[in-house]
Amino acid sequence: MEAKIQIKNLYKTYSNGTQALKGVDLEIKNGEFFALLGPNGAGKSTLVKIITTIVHKDSGELSIWGSNPETNFFQIQKIIGVALQENEIDPGETVENLMVFQGRLFGIPREEAAKRANLLIEAFQLTGLRRKKAGVLSGGNKRRLHCALALVHNPRILFLDEPTAGMDPEARSEFWKIIGDMNKNGVTIFLTTQYLEEAEKHASTMALISGGRIHYSGTISNFKSMVNKDNKCSLEESYLQYLDIISKNKS
Repeated sequence: MEAKIQIKNLYKTYSNGTQALKGVDLEIKNGEFFALLGPNGAGKSTLVKIITTIVHKDSGELSIWGSNPETNFFQIQKIIGVALQENEIDPGETVENLMVFQGRLFGIPREEAAKRANLLIEAFQLTGLRRKKAGVLSGGNKRRLHCALALVHNPRILFLDEPTAGMDPEARSEFWKIIGDMNKNGVTIFLTTQYLEEAEKHASTMALISGGRIHYSGTISNFKSMVNKDNKCSLEESYLQYLDIISKNKS
């Protein structure tokens, strides 16, 4: 499979002196279900924000489908969907209006935008909330709305940052069914999550970032085998063991 996201020697230091990324190399192929794992402050959010053009890199190379997202901003925005934890939505607007407006932002005719909005509202079980203002939604329903908004323009790559935070078990199950079907239809999924059991169940490839550096990139099964030869431990157990190894090597 051809690589659709390529990152080489990426660096980022914030104005307060925090060095968030220290030479990150990463490659994600078309159609992969990829999970970026790491502790808080490891550089996950910074990396995702750079890839999705929210934050500028200091140096290094980045391409999405062969294009530089910084110089081809509008082209890249059409093929990616982004649902980050801190996404801002108008609290005074209804779910339905937000969905239609999102479609219009991408140049979709109003009638078609309304059709796509209806399909996604139903798929994400927001039907009973379609005329509710976003500001009164529960945390779990806001997460579902964020994800639905990211899909209105039929992106080819979907970025999900802690997508199921605040969702109840039934909503989580339905959510992953939707995302899994999308991935089967060729959409590349880029997931960051602290729910390692979800990453293990749904993703096939992963990278582990810590201290602004990538310490592993490859399949989840290979990672588990590398940490535990018998591969009988869960991803969470292997992940915690490997972070402990990294910490000891630093000291």
